Amino acid sequence: MKSIVTRGIPRSLLALVALGAISGHTLPAGRWQAQTSYGVGGQGYAAVVNLATGTQQFAGAALPAEGGMANADLDNAAVANTFTASTLTSITTGMADSAGASAQTTAEAADVNILNGLITARQVLAVAASYGDQQGAASEAGGSMLLGVVVNGVPLAADDATPAPNTRTDLPGVGYVVLNEQTVTGDGVHSSSMTVNMIHVYVRDALTGVTTGEIVVGSAQSAVAL
Repeated sequence: MKSIVTRGIPRSLLALVALGAISGHTLPAGRWQAQTSYGVGGQGYAAVVNLATGTQQFAGAALPAEGGMANADLDNAAVANTFTASTLTSITTGMADSAGASAQTTAEAADVNILNGLITARQVLAVAASYGDQQGAASEAGGSMLLGVVVNGVPLAADDATPAPNTRTDLPGVGYVVLNEQTVTGDGVHSSSMTVNMIHVYVRDALTGVTTGEIVVGSAQSAVAL
């Protein structure tokens, strides 16, 4: 089953690339467009709930093909017995010129409650940034935060600290959750992309172990290609 991911793109494919998919459902695509010799991409979602009953996306923003900025915000979001949150926002920006390319995406939500209190968080902020020039390309997740997170009644970070990248915790009877999930792709020379999913719940069938759904809160993606 595919998760929200961003892939490095060969130079020959700068014209157009979809940035992510969940469970085979194509998400609204952030697109690439060569500007001089460089391209940028970005996409953010405050939250995505993808279950057998369907997919719901909240405060989603995709970077325009020509770069620039896109944003979305929502006061409150709710999916019955699955997810609630307030103050949901996504912002993605990017530019490319003869000197280089850069893209940054943020996605955030507050007062997060997943699966009737199985997972809660006071504040979620995902940040993904990619940049490149003639010297190469790189990405980072600096500024990402997950504050006040509690999983199955247990706080997972002391002193309100953000959990370490790719912290996995089993959810008996449900599946598992990955906190501060970070994925970097690209060759670091001609391309680099970053995906940050601050809370990523993988729902699994109890008998087969097959992933049957996902709940993601704070998903930010950025990419550059040279």
